[in-house]
Amino acid sequence: MPRVEVSDEDCVNMSGWKVNFKEDRQVWDAFVSTSPQRSVFVYSRFLDSLLANYDLVTCYDKDKIVAGAVVIYADPGNPIDTPFPFTQYQGILLADNSSQAAHSQITHEFKTVEYFVAQLTGYYKKYCFCQSWRLRDLRPFQWHNYHEPDKGTFNIDLRYTGILDINGYHNFDGYVSSVRTVRRQEFKKSSQLLKLKMSGDEGILDDLHAKTFARQNIDRTDRESVLVKSILKHAIAGNYGEMGCAMLDDVPVSAVLFLYDDRTAYYLFGANDPSHRKTFAGTFLLMHMIKDAFEKGIQEIDFVGVNSPNRGDFKISLNAELRPYFITSVGAA
Repeated sequence: MPRVEVSDEDCVNMSGWKVNFKEDRQVWDAFVSTSPQRSVFVYSRFLDSLLANYDLVTCYDKDKIVAGAVVIYADPGNPIDTPFPFTQYQGILLADNSSQAAHSQITHEFKTVEYFVAQLTGYYKKYCFCQSWRLRDLRPFQWHNYHEPDKGTFNIDLRYTGILDINGYHNFDGYVSSVRTVRRQEFKKSSQLLKLKMSGDEGILDDLHAKTFARQNIDRTDRESVLVKSILKHAIAGNYGEMGCAMLDDVPVSAVLFLYDDRTAYYLFGANDPSHRKTFAGTFLLMHMIKDAFEKGIQEIDFVGVNSPNRGDFKISLNAELRPYFITSVGAA
């Protein structure tokens, strides 16, 4: 892993460890690629698509990075205190300790996160992390300033995502036969009406996304529109995302954006024209994107949240298994 020199003002030293609050991008991405908590959302190429300033923060034990985190800014000098829109799993990442005994892993990771969190909290007045569901131990956040709560404690918010383990099926046809009956029926009906088209057209996703929000009586800001298009543009250009469109007589009635890393496909955006809901275009697209994941050899599909009643049940009906994750924030008013 390449190293870079950093100035003293960007580092904090304690107990022989060092925290670098301005890590080099190449060093950061190399660390992310080996962390068990890695996701597409913490690579610098995705972070650039958010059109926001951010710090790449790493914790060193001698010459080895043992932990890292992304701190995103809402505006200059002001870190976010709620999760950044349209993102997931931008929390603590740890080095791979799987070669150690289980009891050693737990102890080492606890001490690492405890130290790292203390340094982050001393450097930033506030920050918010959306933790990976693979981060097993939240005690460093629960116990922060346990005996002196007036100095500030973390807010910890439970959320759920859905994970589809592709390795549990012999092939796509076997998967289809196992989903909820109504989804199989929708997929069959929609396949007679619709055609699949892969596209990188930002306008298609933006238009359908706006219609989806309008149907739900949710105001969508200009910033959110810009962000949707930027995420798609960077994903297509960086070759870590694909957008499928459901076409009805050459008209796009649904769009789905999947992002990818080395093991996971992430269902980030799904947008539909409400005037064509009876075509079941959403089911049609998702099933085709899942089929594509099978063909790519992807290990799992992350449905990126099952935290609303209707959408959550839809994802569960596609055999997504619940995984809890947590939003941890400190310093918010």
